[in-house]
Amino acid sequence: AAAGPSHEAAEQLLQRCKGLDLARWTAASGESEQEMAHRFLRARKGNVEAAFGMLSNDVTWRVDNEIDKLAQKPVSEIAGVDEETLWNYFPAWHQGFDKQGRPVLYSAYGNCEVDTLCAKGSSVEKLLMYHVFQQEQCVGLLASQSELLNRRIETFFFVVDAKGWGLRLWTRKAMAFIKGMADIDGAHYPERLGQMYVINCPRALVWTYRVITSWVDPVTSQKIQLLGGPSEWQHLLTQHVDASQLCSVYGGNAPPPFDAHNMAGFSASGQPMTTVTVGARSDFRLLVEIPEGGFLTWCYTTESHDVKFGVYYAPKGEAAAPGKSECVVPVEKHRAEGTEVVDTLSGCKGGTYLLVWDNSYSMLRQKVVSYRIEAGEKPQDDQVVAPGEA
Repeated sequence: AAAGPSHEAAEQLLQRCKGLDLARWTAASGESEQEMAHRFLRARKGNVEAAFGMLSNDVTWRVDNEIDKLAQKPVSEIAGVDEETLWNYFPAWHQGFDKQGRPVLYSAYGNCEVDTLCAKGSSVEKLLMYHVFQQEQCVGLLASQSELLNRRIETFFFVVDAKGWGLRLWTRKAMAFIKGMADIDGAHYPERLGQMYVINCPRALVWTYRVITSWVDPVTSQKIQLLGGPSEWQHLLTQHVDASQLCSVYGGNAPPPFDAHNMAGFSASGQPMTTVTVGARSDFRLLVEIPEGGFLTWCYTTESHDVKFGVYYAPKGEAAAPGKSECVVPVEKHRAEGTEVVDTLSGCKGGTYLLVWDNSYSMLRQKVVSYRIEAGEKPQDDQVVAPGEA
């Protein structure tokens, strides 16, 4: 592999950037100014002046659009439609981490109906700002992962499911939206994509992809691979992502997309237990967004042996991470074999809650954990399983 930008080049870039207040923008990502400089230099093949122009334009864009305040706004205000409508016509979610520690992101592109969303109150411009909101949330995940693993995690692993996509979705507005996303990602999130697999690709998408690649940087396009049915992609996903972290729809043990969506704040009442395997010297984490005054209920059991469990909190817009965020439920060992551990946090502060099942203390033994999560607005009395009622 080619050598990255030199330390001297990064220092030259930072000297040129004095006065840009880079610290304001590195806070959310958790990266140092030096790491940011290296990332922008890589995007411009080590050219200091080109990297300065790119970084200067990025900071101007962030200031003009108040990107650091975006997380404080309701999703409906950003996108022009509510979260359930977005899920129905623009399903995208984060779920688990790959074997390198990178967040695994999913998008059901075959269900992405831009024209329908616009007809329901959104617009291409609003959807692009919602995309920025999503990217900022993902950058926060990179920060929490870096803190947790004590090493820099800079990139995402992205799975795009094109099942069901057809030329009926290739409209003027859809083209404008996709090109807009490519422009935003190229200009403001350089060197963030680690790998993208576009799976279940119909022939029509292969044809339109020739148009899409003209909007994408050549280095980025090399990280994107178009694949057909499961025989082409399933073994690749399992090479990169452990079964405990991979969505069950794609051959893993993690919950299906609807449950993953529930974990982002929608009630999962009545959903069956989801089972995951927590590897030895590893842990399993779930991020849950809770509105102000809302509730969070968890119920879990182990197939055998004990496991540690705890909950952390971070205000909205900040990354939740063990050792960095407020610990609201201390991480303690529970022998949950054959017994359900159930508890509820009510009257929650609005923000991100990180649930951690920690098996890092076990050198050899993996743990099988079955869990159910309920979260959202203040529930009715019969919606939540109270502690001790399991």
